[in-house]
Amino acid sequence: MIFGILGPLLVEDSQGPRTLAAPKQRTLLASLLLRPNQVVPVADLLDRLWGDHHPASATATLHNHIARLRRSLGEEAGARVRTRAPGYLVEVLNDQELDLASFRALHTAAATTAQDGEYDRAAALLRRALGLWRGSALSDVPATAAHSQERVQLDELRLVVWQQRIEYDLESGVGEALIPELRELLAARPFQESLYGQLMRALYRSGRQADALGVFREARAALLDELGVEPGPALQQLHEGLLRQDPGLAQNQPARLRPPQPHSRAEPPRAPFQLPPGVADFTGRQEESAALIAALTADGGHGPRIAAVSGQAGSGKTELALQAAWRLRDTFTDGVLFADLQGQQSRSADPADVLAAFARALGAERSAIPAEREVCAALYHGLAAGRRLLVVLDNAADSSQVRPLLPGPGSAVLVTSRRRLTGLAGARPFDLGLLSQSEAADLFRKVAGRGYDEPDAVAAITARCGYLPLALRIAGARLAARPAWSVQEIAERLADRRHRMDELRAEDMDVRASLMLSYAALPGPNARAFRLLALANAPMLPLSVASAMLDLPRRRAEQILEELVDAHLLTCPQRGSYGFHDLQRLFGKEQAAATETAQERLAALRRGARAARRSTGGPADPGLAALRRVVDDVASTYAIGEPLEYGPAARRHAMSGERRTLHGTVL
Repeated sequence: MIFGILGPLLVEDSQGPRTLAAPKQRTLLASLLLRPNQVVPVADLLDRLWGDHHPASATATLHNHIARLRRSLGEEAGARVRTRAPGYLVEVLNDQELDLASFRALHTAAATTAQDGEYDRAAALLRRALGLWRGSALSDVPATAAHSQERVQLDELRLVVWQQRIEYDLESGVGEALIPELRELLAARPFQESLYGQLMRALYRSGRQADALGVFREARAALLDELGVEPGPALQQLHEGLLRQDPGLAQNQPARLRPPQPHSRAEPPRAPFQLPPGVADFTGRQEESAALIAALTADGGHGPRIAAVSGQAGSGKTELALQAAWRLRDTFTDGVLFADLQGQQSRSADPADVLAAFARALGAERSAIPAEREVCAALYHGLAAGRRLLVVLDNAADSSQVRPLLPGPGSAVLVTSRRRLTGLAGARPFDLGLLSQSEAADLFRKVAGRGYDEPDAVAAITARCGYLPLALRIAGARLAARPAWSVQEIAERLADRRHRMDELRAEDMDVRASLMLSYAALPGPNARAFRLLALANAPMLPLSVASAMLDLPRRRAEQILEELVDAHLLTCPQRGSYGFHDLQRLFGKEQAAATETAQERLAALRRGARAARRSTGGPADPGLAALRRVVDDVASTYAIGEPLEYGPAARRHAMSGERRTLHGTVL
């Protein structure tokens, strides 16, 4: 049995080649072969077949397509397509049955061989690996978004292996024979500095020093004209070595490929790449991702380009940053550095520790890294100078934690934080909002693996999750782990506002715990304001009402409220008007019930209601009217003083109000 994806889709059994004429069958088989012997969930297959717009009967139609695929493959190959909850898999018995598996096995074997200094054998192994390619990967598979990305990744892997084979040839003494091949590669990749370096070395070892120096001029002209940047340090050092006719360049130089010998000075490492993997089911955010990429690749002037993504807990800041960074990995040819700054932990990351880690990644020996933060920062900045780096700093506490980690011009920095980093000079701010209704529904369905035929129940779930990605992931994960539960049951469980936060918890994903990290970092007056203002069910609170509830002068109240906005614990859609995300309000009420007495809570509401009556919004304002009804209801229910009267309608509401407990939806 032979399966192939390194070119047009290939299936061959003991009876000969099999042809898949239907595009959707080719899409299905390619999706399974990209993850051999692994279950591909139904939700992933639906996305690959129909993108973001699934037909109403998508799941049933998928089952039919799988059945047709098995028939088209014939008895022998069709039996390899197996049903395994929660999806399907293709069984591949060994590496020789799948060209991609063979390719990777040969690549690994070549690396091991090269470590022993056998570069001619390593190059021969990679020639065999490259010989498995029959064209562009998946070339006859319909170009869905997922397959297009995977096709690009596979073609990039092919280029990496191709360059590695050339490197092994160079180290084994081949020179002039590589020159036409390198010229051909450069015609397709005119900004790939590593190719220029290999061509310069091949020419120099062929006795063509002048031509090798001319290639450097070509590289510099291309990079300056098109990208506005100078060649990186590695190419400049090679150029300087050619100018002084460094004897080492005329000999085989295996040190870059072999592990450093004990007590020897380590050679500069390859470009570091520290980026963690992103989530496979990332959904939506196309506009935000495009804007981030544009900001990070724009002209940076005299400093690095900085994009600062902020948003409330659970809004998906890290996922967005990782998606954008993965798309930019080939743009920043000198490497990608990553650090979790742990800004919401009780003890956030020390910039000195991050500087030391970055310096080691850029080639500094551990023993050469100074303990003093300022000296270590100077070392890091020196190592980063002249390089095109992408530095991803996740979960920053504040601007002061970020500033020492900024590289120089030509590089870019992508920061995420729950706070708006207003003190980070030159940063382009990105406030990450909630998902749209359709994006929220797509994310929930992807995680849950169902719900495509129940739009009303899914709409209820997304609304009760407040369109917050973390909450949607938790709800979807709970449903996926409980086949006996229906989508409607999840919707009903989330309908109870008193216990909604309890429902939004699954293993280490917990909306309440995530909000607690933001809340625990607040100064005392800000935490009190967050608790008290959450008591009012009004959609929006004017500053005058909020300051009355807090019993603070207007200017002081505004300062606290704006600090809560910067911490993404309040919203401010228009000047002087503040509101809560639904889940933040529920969390705030829990904290108020645990901290304030019933009398203190009621007093805050009564002060707010009096201010609401005096507000220019008038009784027609729905937010102010809601606050008045809340206070009337509470006061009449618990007989704590007389209800505030705003006319017959308010009194009727107060007398007919549904009884509520002190720890319920009002107090």
